[in-house]
Amino acid sequence: MPFEEQGAAPGNKTIKKVDMQTAALMTRQRTSSYWIALIFVAILGAIQVYFFNITFHGPDQIRDLEIARRLIHHQEWPLNGPPLFGERFNLPPGFYYLLALPLLVRDTEAAIFITFGALFALSVWYLLRVIHAQLGSRCALAYAVLAFPVFASFYTHSAWNPALVMTLSNVVLGLFISLAQQHRHDGLLLPLAAFLLVQIHPSAAPLLLGLGAYALLNYQVLLNRRTLASLLLIAGMTAVWGSQSGAVSKLLSPAPASAATASGHGWLSNLLDMDKWRDVFLMPYSAIESIQPAISGLGALTAFHLTLMLGGVLLGIVFSAKERTLRWILLTTVLWFIVSMAFLSQGAFWHLDVVHPWLAVLAAHGLARASEKASLSTGHFNALAATSLVLVVVAHLNLYLQFEKRGKYDLLLASLFFPKLEPLEYKIPGYTFKYLHAMRDGLLSRGICQDQVIGLDPMVMGNAVNRTLDAPCPSPATTGPVSQTLYFIANDQDALRFDFTKGLQAMTTVGASAIYAVRNTGALVNGKAENNVLSNKKMDYMTFLPARLAEGLTLTLPPAPETIVRVALRCGRDYPIEQQAHWKVQGAEYKKPLTTAHARYLGSNYYDLEWTLTMPASQAYGATISSTLGPLDCDVSAITRPITAH
Repeated sequence: MPFEEQGAAPGNKTIKKVDMQTAALMTRQRTSSYWIALIFVAILGAIQVYFFNITFHGPDQIRDLEIARRLIHHQEWPLNGPPLFGERFNLPPGFYYLLALPLLVRDTEAAIFITFGALFALSVWYLLRVIHAQLGSRCALAYAVLAFPVFASFYTHSAWNPALVMTLSNVVLGLFISLAQQHRHDGLLLPLAAFLLVQIHPSAAPLLLGLGAYALLNYQVLLNRRTLASLLLIAGMTAVWGSQSGAVSKLLSPAPASAATASGHGWLSNLLDMDKWRDVFLMPYSAIESIQPAISGLGALTAFHLTLMLGGVLLGIVFSAKERTLRWILLTTVLWFIVSMAFLSQGAFWHLDVVHPWLAVLAAHGLARASEKASLSTGHFNALAATSLVLVVVAHLNLYLQFEKRGKYDLLLASLFFPKLEPLEYKIPGYTFKYLHAMRDGLLSRGICQDQVIGLDPMVMGNAVNRTLDAPCPSPATTGPVSQTLYFIANDQDALRFDFTKGLQAMTTVGASAIYAVRNTGALVNGKAENNVLSNKKMDYMTFLPARLAEGLTLTLPPAPETIVRVALRCGRDYPIEQQAHWKVQGAEYKKPLTTAHARYLGSNYYDLEWTLTMPASQAYGATISSTLGPLDCDVSAITRPITAH
């Protein structure tokens, strides 16, 4: 019996007093749960904003920023969103207009990163408030533990369309919970938020099945004037976009031969692919495990976080049977997985971002109800949740601080897709925005242009960002004589394998990379006084074709008693170029065997080669190193350094 109804008899006054104290205590404990959740959400949000420029930056982000800037400065209004399905289809352009808004305040990438990071934290806070009001403070605290996935949170403040997926999914879910829990019918904002979410990324489209089923079974929602107004507005905007953008005709046009002949699987085969189901549920952990070199302790913290999520989801499935709103969240999530897994023969880590909030709420409800069934006191529950949140904060700080320190980590491509891609050795170079611009600014401030920059590291970096951050060089007519100094860039592990940087003092460091000033010895690449040979032809918007070396590769070296030759190659296919037998050395002798390294980034093969050669002291002419493989499709970056006897 509620305490307000106690005390009808004089003997019940004591009972009334005790019950009021209990109710006050329960209220205070619920409030403490909410405040703990709010404090940690604020901390995790502050981490994102503080490390605003520690986020992935690559060709997609650069392309989208360029479109947003043209909108701001030249009033070029985009009619389509980012390209999909091999650039055969586009969604409406809502993402580009959202991307341009921060640029109106300040035209810098930092404005976007800070805005998007703050919006993500605010969306988590909004959903937290809704959960607290509708499902209880214990459920809200459990949600706070799961709201910030370790890997995905790293790019929710980047200039990339998946960055806004979790943000808007939080909003859509919050609006849906309020609508369903309060039995309201005025769905004005929910359709608009869902419409915008689908424009951000098509992975949100399967959510519309669950939302649509709810609207059909609760038809009063569809009959509401506000809902009708919202739906009519969406239909009108879609019709205008479809007629003006040309997206529909582009989709209906015949597919390119490569796309038409691409192998695929039937929807049932996709749905029953157990390897894919395993990989998709392990994806939050696999993404962290893909980072090379591994970040100490981060895998264990992510595994703990994922275990909480998956265990909570299983409990949520059990306990959702008695909760109407949770049944709808479960149904919407299940429909999303069925459609997504059946439609996609291959998925990527960012496809899961849209459903993460739904899984987190389902898991939070399961953990909260299980703790109540186990008679776990609010104080103990708060302590366990706060401990878990501390570990989540530690995981985020560890990830951000290590990326800030190094600037670049490699990501195993296979581990970022479900089911895992083959072959396993291909990687994605993961550069932070801060590192890329610190490197570019470091070169520009010293008057160093791209033709003077040598090495495998700048070659990988240039292709990873579509060469858009290359330091421009003056035109040949104004350059005068060839530069007397070249600048070799290598990471902090280079000296463990190669000898080129041994004995050299780094001019400066950026992250885990060092820049070395080296005298230009005048070596020739295929008879020309150049150190870099690159192609300017593109395969697509994010990939340059490698240079065509019709006569192979020949390096002409100046005379020196002992010299080190370092060559970086980016090739369109795998050549046996690491084998010493495929190189012909004339006018010099090997002091030590050819040292090599081979890496596969995205669709290219990168080779790092080093010769240590000796020549007779009396020899007046130089030496040559020639490949014997015939024509090569490879970019080249070469440098030589005579070894001075001490």
